[in-house]
Amino acid sequence: MLGWLFYGLFYVFIHTMIRIGWWRMRAEGWEHLPPRDQGGMIAVMNHVNWVDIPSVGALLPFSYRLSWLAKSELFSNPVASWWFRTMNVIPVNRGRRDRAAIEGVLEALHRGQIVLIFPEGHRSRNAELQKGHTGAIRLAQQSGVPIIPMAIYGSQYGLRGILRRQEIMLRIGPAYTLGVGPNQRILPDQMEQLTTDMMVKIAQLLPSACHGVYRQALMVADEAR
Repeated sequence: MLGWLFYGLFYVFIHTMIRIGWWRMRAEGWEHLPPRDQGGMIAVMNHVNWVDIPSVGALLPFSYRLSWLAKSELFSNPVASWWFRTMNVIPVNRGRRDRAAIEGVLEALHRGQIVLIFPEGHRSRNAELQKGHTGAIRLAQQSGVPIIPMAIYGSQYGLRGILRRQEIMLRIGPAYTLGVGPNQRILPDQMEQLTTDMMVKIAQLLPSACHGVYRQALMVADEAR
């Protein structure tokens, strides 16, 4: 309950700043969001700056409150740990397979939460897409929930850009499911292709200058359509 209150206060604050014209943020593609009563979902998005998280949280409908992962070091302080857990943040040990984090995400998804994952694993320094990791695909397979591809741009300028009224755009693509059951074996080549397909769906929502390492894969996908 306390988490909803804090989330709501931030939500109202950001939307107030948008309405009075001090901040420029907008979203498109809300119609692609699955009905909220459908249950858990995985949102996958590119990541360029820390302002991505509050921006996407405010630009989605309030009922689509997000949970997300953060490096475990941020939880070392008791006060910070309380705050992050209240805000539905799941700690993860980066650089190695973290079973506790995986179970935490699966539990959140089974409770009907929406978990935001940055498949690149870290922020892009040049706002271009970096190679995606397989974690989101594995979690979608084990949980059976839909994946919502999203893309954000304009946020690479950070808080300074927001204060200078640099527009931040969030684009939401059609949700999809993998069609692979939790007990089915995914071969390495298939896992690589599923990950590439996911990243291409994100790239399709970004300006061409941000396509990064998926520029060629996107061109192939566009030709195949």
